[in-house]
Amino acid sequence: MAGEARDSGLTFFLDRGLGSVIVPTALREAGWIVETMDERYGKDRSQHIPDQQWIEEATIRGDVLLCKDIEIASNPLEAQALYVSGARAFALANAALPGQEMFRRFLLHEASIVNHAKRITVPFIFAVHEDRLRRKSIRYPLKR
Repeated sequence: MAGEARDSGLTFFLDRGLGSVIVPTALREAGWIVETMDERYGKDRSQHIPDQQWIEEATIRGDVLLCKDIEIASNPLEAQALYVSGARAFALANAALPGQEMFRRFLLHEASIVNHAKRITVPFIFAVHEDRLRRKSIRYPLKR
């Protein structure tokens, strides 16, 4: 059922990989409250904000993170930021999708995304596949 994001009270923060036009426009048209990197930091500055900075700042604000690439959960600095800040994140399982397919996958799983974002309180990241969401491990703390 559509409209879960609109009625959820959640704000979704889109990483730079999801762009500033196609994905956010489509999500807004579906009723999602979204903010892009360019909107928050300015078009020029957004390209230079370290991932760990925007992850921490968006999480502190209570935003749910939407990311282009699930590898964010494996990269050491980004994984640390996700874990330590307590992020709620959803990332595309395939980073090579065109914009129309990116937003389609988020919309397809809207009810589950909202449900998980409202219900789960520990840091998490889900990979957004075409047919399902799959919870992934955040690779932090590093195992020795």
